[in-house]
Amino acid sequence: MQNAHTFHQRRNAVKVKCSCVLDKQREHKTVQFSLAIFTFSIYMGRAVARRHEQTLQGINDFELARKLAGIKDLTDDSRIHQLNRSGCLIFFIAVAIAVSTKLYVGNPIQCWCPAQFTKYQRAYIDSYCWVRNTYVIDFNSTIPNDKYLRHETEIPYYQWTPIILLFQAVLFYVPRLFWKGFSGYSSLNIKKIIKNSNEISYKYGKERKESLKGTVEYFEKYLKIRNRVTTRHRNMEQTNETIAAMGIHKGNYIVLIFLLTSFLYAATALCQIFIVDSLLGIRFKTLGPDILKRATNGDTLLDPNRFPIVTFCDFELRQMTNVQTWTVQCSLPINLFSEKIFIANWFLLVIMTIINAIYFLYNLVSTFLPYRAEVYVQKFLTVDGVRTGMYQKIPEHLTESQKDFVHSYLRRDGVFLIWMLSNKVNQVVTGEIVNELWMNYTK
Repeated sequence: MQNAHTFHQRRNAVKVKCSCVLDKQREHKTVQFSLAIFTFSIYMGRAVARRHEQTLQGINDFELARKLAGIKDLTDDSRIHQLNRSGCLIFFIAVAIAVSTKLYVGNPIQCWCPAQFTKYQRAYIDSYCWVRNTYVIDFNSTIPNDKYLRHETEIPYYQWTPIILLFQAVLFYVPRLFWKGFSGYSSLNIKKIIKNSNEISYKYGKERKESLKGTVEYFEKYLKIRNRVTTRHRNMEQTNETIAAMGIHKGNYIVLIFLLTSFLYAATALCQIFIVDSLLGIRFKTLGPDILKRATNGDTLLDPNRFPIVTFCDFELRQMTNVQTWTVQCSLPINLFSEKIFIANWFLLVIMTIINAIYFLYNLVSTFLPYRAEVYVQKFLTVDGVRTGMYQKIPEHLTESQKDFVHSYLRRDGVFLIWMLSNKVNQVVTGEIVNELWMNYTK
């Protein structure tokens, strides 16, 4: 009995001791958890404080941010031109990168070699047939014995697809280089005047008036010196004088360069159809109509004659003095991808040709119709605090003054710059600039 009682006492003591240990462990874990929560709270508090500080700093610099945001994307060309030199450029570069990845990362060609060929021989034949053009023969026809007849149906383009696409991207940027190169000879920094006009939108009171005055003075400075015939080379003076006599330098230079740039965009898109046709050699000019005809007839869009998947390749193997000629059948899975690219390419070129041609003709007509320039400038003018317009009656002497202001003072270059500011900045600032020019003109 005594032993049993002693056993129970020891067991209870052990239980109490274990309970104390567990309580201490729980207390320790609770303390650790509390410390973790406290540390996390401090970290989050500091993060919130930093975020709040950054927000306050952002609020303090809000005006500067607005200015930077407004100036960042201002360019000296129209949206149609940007669509050509940016949109089409990015499209062709992206597609060229995608095709290059398909060509050089994957396996663009696979040839069905005889069973006795080793692995290295098959790899060599794949590489050889990829470098040397394959040819296409209809399965219902026999392969001609004459190798020259076989070469008439060669496919020469699939290795050069990325280069062709990059070349097209460069062509779409050439008119931009023309515009940047020749518009600089007008003695006017178009980007600068757009930037200064855009800054007026974010200023108020006296600061706005000073900025407006500086922009108008820069505008007028160009209007005063535009008739000068300047040249870097003495032997070009006679040529420049002849061009000036034709009216090109007398208020028409920027407009002429802009029209030529618009024409170049239209001509570039149209010429690319013929250039790609000559490079591919697959009747690219009629690709779109043929695809639409096949889709209308319910046929598959894949044209085995233009973008064949199964082709043939001839090669020779020399074994000592014995030369053997082999013909193997190859598959070109890359053509499944290339067909979709060049179909999109054809439709893009046609659409851009139509858009650029319409835009060029519209600008050509608008430039050489005097009435269009008068109406466009009049909508920004105010007479005695009342904005004039097409149906606003104003005194006859002011009407004549406005015509002289448009045709003798601003001329086509000045009207073009007003149109550019209206599209790039806003009509409110443009109206202020036009009225300031008008007030200076009528003094």
